[in-house]
Amino acid sequence: MNKQRDLLAPLSGRLIPLQAVPDEVFAGGMLGDGFAVEPPEDAGAVTVCAPADGEVIQIAEAGHACTLHTPDGLEILVHIGIDTVSLGGAPFTALAAPGDRVRGGDALIQADLAAIRAAGLSPITPVIVTNPECLSALAMGAGEVRGGITAAGSYRVSEK
Repeated sequence: MNKQRDLLAPLSGRLIPLQAVPDEVFAGGMLGDGFAVEPPEDAGAVTVCAPADGEVIQIAEAGHACTLHTPDGLEILVHIGIDTVSLGGAPFTALAAPGDRVRGGDALIQADLAAIRAAGLSPITPVIVTNPECLSALAMGAGEVRGGITAAGSYRVSEK
């Protein structure tokens, strides 16, 4: 029952490895394993989508991040931008709430990437499996992705 499952890109852009994220916590894998999406320079308001089916367990108070719990036990953090908690929620609108059940591709948060860039911050969006001990494999795709549509990576959960 160790089936391979896809993780969808939460927004459109170019896939980059976590090691290329301009933040030592993400790049160093301190929060877990995953990938990131670098949106195009001209991206403005975007809808950030669920990378997998699951239950929303948290939307950060500042609106910049969401954590999902998948039916197979993964906890997945979608963190919009780098250091964007400092913006106090201004460029974010939650479209889901804790307790909501979502499917991969469903809307989670509206984000104004132009406002993030105008504040001098990066809109690179890491997607992190925060409990990587549950994984037997995690693979990242490559190239351009479309938010809520393109598989950005795949995973297998560990046998219990």
